[in-house]
Amino acid sequence: MNGTHVRLRVGREIYALPIENVLEVAELGKLERVPGSANRLIGIRNFHGQVLPVFDLAQVLGIARETPPARLLVADLEGRLAGFAVDEVTNVAPLEGALQESDVDYLAHATLEEGQLVGVVDVARVFAVLAEA
Repeated sequence: MNGTHVRLRVGREIYALPIENVLEVAELGKLERVPGSANRLIGIRNFHGQVLPVFDLAQVLGIARETPPARLLVADLEGRLAGFAVDEVTNVAPLEGALQESDVDYLAHATLEEGQLVGVVDVARVFAVLAEA
């Protein structure tokens, strides 16, 4: 489970997603609003000819945001795609610390790297909850 992960910052917190669930990282770009959608769905955009729903990962994880997100992380789970608005992508590398089980919603594990807590996102759980909305 300590395989390669994409590190990202959301608010003041650092998270990691397994590289196998990340298709692309890009500028957030222009999003089209979807009337009547939940707050965490901030819009849709064209992703290589497909309609991509874009969710604010801060809203999903319950994190306060100080500035608007700037980056888009496109995640894949068994052929289903979702975009996550994040503040920045900081690194792509194997996790360094020992993984600890997490009892926090949406996190599979947590680890310490250079004295900083890194939450490992449970991609399957996040996709399941987003599908219910």
